[in-house]
Amino acid sequence: MTHDCDLSESDIAEVFAPSFLVKANGRTHPADLRVYREFLNGFRSTICVIDYEVEEIIAERRRAVLPMKAQIARVNGSIDRFEAMLLLEFDSRNLVSLWQEVYIQTS
Repeated sequence: MTHDCDLSESDIAEVFAPSFLVKANGRTHPADLRVYREFLNGFRSTICVIDYEVEEIIAERRRAVLPMKAQIARVNGSIDRFEAMLLLEFDSRNLVSLWQEVYIQTS
Protein backbone atom coordinates (compact mmCIF):
# COMPACT_ATOMS: atom_id res chain seq x y z
CA MET A 1 0.00 0.00 0.00
CA THR A 2 2.16 2.78 -1.35
CA HIS A 3 1.69 6.11 -3.06
CA ASP A 4 2.03 4.63 -6.55
CA CYS A 5 -0.25 1.57 -6.41
CA ASP A 6 -3.90 1.26 -7.38
CA LEU A 7 -6.47 0.63 -4.67
CA SER A 8 -10.13 -0.04 -5.44
CA GLU A 9 -13.16 -0.65 -3.26
CA SER A 10 -13.21 -4.23 -4.56
CA ASP A 11 -9.62 -4.67 -3.26
CA ILE A 12 -10.75 -3.54 0.18
CA ALA A 13 -13.89 -5.73 -0.01
CA GLU A 14 -11.66 -8.81 -0.22
CA VAL A 15 -10.67 -8.21 3.41
CA PHE A 16 -13.21 -5.86 5.02
CA ALA A 17 -16.95 -6.19 5.64
CA PRO A 18 -19.22 -3.74 3.75
CA SER A 19 -19.42 -1.67 6.96
CA PHE A 20 -17.03 -1.91 9.87
CA LEU A 21 -15.51 0.00 12.75
CA VAL A 22 -12.01 1.48 12.95
CA LYS A 23 -10.63 2.46 16.36
CA ALA A 24 -7.19 4.03 16.55
CA ASN A 25 -5.63 5.42 19.74
CA GLY A 26 -9.03 6.07 21.28
CA ARG A 27 -10.71 7.58 18.21
CA THR A 28 -13.66 5.68 16.73
CA HIS A 29 -14.55 5.86 13.04
CA PRO A 30 -17.49 3.97 11.53
CA ALA A 31 -16.47 3.10 7.97
CA ASP A 32 -17.61 1.52 4.76
CA LEU A 33 -15.63 0.54 1.68
CA ARG A 34 -15.87 3.97 0.03
CA VAL A 35 -14.96 5.92 3.18
CA TYR A 36 -12.07 3.59 3.98
CA ARG A 37 -10.72 3.81 0.42
CA GLU A 38 -10.72 7.61 0.69
CA PHE A 39 -8.89 7.40 4.03
CA LEU A 40 -6.33 4.91 2.70
CA ASN A 41 -5.69 7.00 -0.40
CA GLY A 42 -4.81 9.95 1.82
CA PHE A 43 -2.78 7.79 4.22
CA ARG A 44 -0.69 6.16 1.51
CA SER A 45 -0.12 9.31 -0.55
CA THR A 46 3.24 9.93 1.16
CA ILE A 47 4.31 6.30 1.62
CA CYS A 48 7.16 4.91 -0.44
CA VAL A 49 7.53 1.63 1.50
CA ILE A 50 5.76 0.25 4.56
CA ASP A 51 7.17 -2.74 6.43
CA TYR A 52 5.34 -4.60 9.19
CA GLU A 53 7.07 -6.95 11.62
CA VAL A 54 4.34 -9.02 13.27
CA GLU A 55 5.80 -10.36 16.51
CA GLU A 56 3.03 -12.81 17.33
CA ILE A 57 -0.53 -13.71 16.36
CA ILE A 58 -2.92 -14.59 19.14
CA ALA A 59 -6.20 -15.88 17.72
CA GLU A 60 -9.40 -17.18 19.26
CA ARG A 61 -12.68 -17.76 17.41
CA ARG A 62 -13.34 -14.58 15.41
CA ARG A 63 -10.65 -12.38 16.97
CA ALA A 64 -6.92 -11.96 16.54
CA VAL A 65 -4.40 -9.77 18.36
CA LEU A 66 -1.16 -8.84 16.66
CA PRO A 67 1.66 -7.03 18.44
CA MET A 68 3.85 -5.51 15.76
CA LYS A 69 6.39 -2.97 14.70
CA ALA A 70 6.06 -0.87 11.56
CA GLN A 71 8.50 1.20 9.59
CA ILE A 72 7.28 3.68 6.99
CA ALA A 73 9.62 5.21 4.43
CA ARG A 74 8.09 8.42 3.09
CA VAL A 75 8.47 9.83 -0.41
CA ASN A 76 10.34 12.80 1.11
CA GLY A 77 13.02 10.43 2.48
CA SER A 78 11.93 10.50 6.14
CA ILE A 79 11.33 7.30 8.10
CA ASP A 80 8.71 6.78 10.81
CA ARG A 81 8.79 3.86 13.21
CA PHE A 82 5.87 2.63 15.30
CA GLU A 83 5.02 -0.07 17.81
CA ALA A 84 1.41 -1.20 17.73
CA MET A 85 -1.11 -3.62 19.14
CA LEU A 86 -3.82 -4.53 16.63
CA LEU A 87 -7.10 -6.26 17.45
CA LEU A 88 -9.07 -7.65 14.53
CA GLU A 89 -12.60 -9.02 14.72
CA PHE A 90 -14.12 -10.98 11.84
CA ASP A 91 -17.74 -11.42 10.80
CA SER A 92 -19.39 -14.70 9.78
CA ARG A 93 -17.83 -14.38 6.29
CA ASN A 94 -14.35 -13.94 7.83
CA LEU A 95 -14.22 -10.28 6.78
CA VAL A 96 -12.82 -7.63 9.13
CA SER A 97 -15.63 -6.00 11.12
CA LEU A 98 -13.36 -4.26 13.67
CA TRP A 99 -9.87 -2.84 13.23
CA GLN A 100 -8.70 -1.55 16.59
CA GLU A 101 -5.16 -0.43 17.18
CA VAL A 102 -3.11 1.36 19.75
CA TYR A 103 0.22 2.64 18.51
CA ILE A 104 3.09 4.86 19.52
CA GLN A 105 5.72 6.45 17.34
CA THR A 106 9.18 5.29 18.39
CA SER A 107 11.24 7.65 16.24
